[in-house]
Amino acid sequence: MRSLTLAALGASLLLASAPVAFANCAKDDPTGSKVLAARQQASSTCPCATATKHGAYVKCVAGVADTLSSGTNPSLPKSCKGAVKKCAAHSTCGKSGTVTCCLTTAKGPKCKVKKDAAHCTAKQGTTGTCRSCCDACPAPGSGPSCSSITTTTTAPCGPPTGMIVKGSLTATPGRFNYNLTLGLPGANSACNTNFSGSHACTLADLQSAPASDLACLKDTAGMPVTSFWAIASDAATTPSLQQCEDDVAGGSGLNWEYATAHTASRGQKVSLDNTTGALGAVQSSVQCNISGNAWVGCCQ
Repeated sequence: MRSLTLAALGASLLLASAPVAFANCAKDDPTGSKVLAARQQASSTCPCATATKHGAYVKCVAGVADTLSSGTNPSLPKSCKGAVKKCAAHSTCGKSGTVTCCLTTAKGPKCKVKKDAAHCTAKQGTTGTCRSCCDACPAPGSGPSCSSITTTTTAPCGPPTGMIVKGSLTATPGRFNYNLTLGLPGANSACNTNFSGSHACTLADLQSAPASDLACLKDTAGMPVTSFWAIASDAATTPSLQQCEDDVAGGSGLNWEYATAHTASRGQKVSLDNTTGALGAVQSSVQCNISGNAWVGCCQ
């Protein structure tokens, strides 16, 4: 409980001291509990311990934040996405040998990421036990990136079983454009190219798949999958304003080809707990182009 309280306090202090961009987050999440929960989800989906590139790690966390802040009832306020991303950016994840370093200043403790422990002590700093500056100071720190918590997380993922879901294409807005082809034809083509004989997963396909197909699933670029576009079983033949239909004047009238936010066309998504393989509830009326990307699974 003490660790949770300190971590929430750390998130609150981060928001309170952040620039104006985070001002609304301090109002929308005054205790920092929603940011903390999002960071805990990100720590499971994007393990710091196995990250090899800092940029890819930050991108993964940003994807989790985008997913959790999208839909009609998001668990993370949109105004707090930046706070979650900032904690990932100001971390040692994917930076081999680096450490968080707590420095004493006239304004209080300050955290910096240093090249190694020697560079920290050379500045009269204390090497932190946490991987993110959001948690490290004052030492020993507390939060999702700290050793006392991360050492108790689940074991590294094994390969998905691939019984129904054979893999996943990279994340995309609701206007699919794979293999230089728009919409479902492009997604089906790309699935068949990457996973022979497969097609773009419908929501029914995903819901019928065992959790072992979805747990630890990564896309063709190696990124953990945390959500899917919920493609209807009849999406290829029945235009729908909940399937990102291109309903603009002179448009194709086909699903998953809508590129703006000026009409009534919207999409549906379903979140994925990448650790357990559990799908969330379907989120409807999601804007096709600015609500954050989601993935397209490939099923057989």
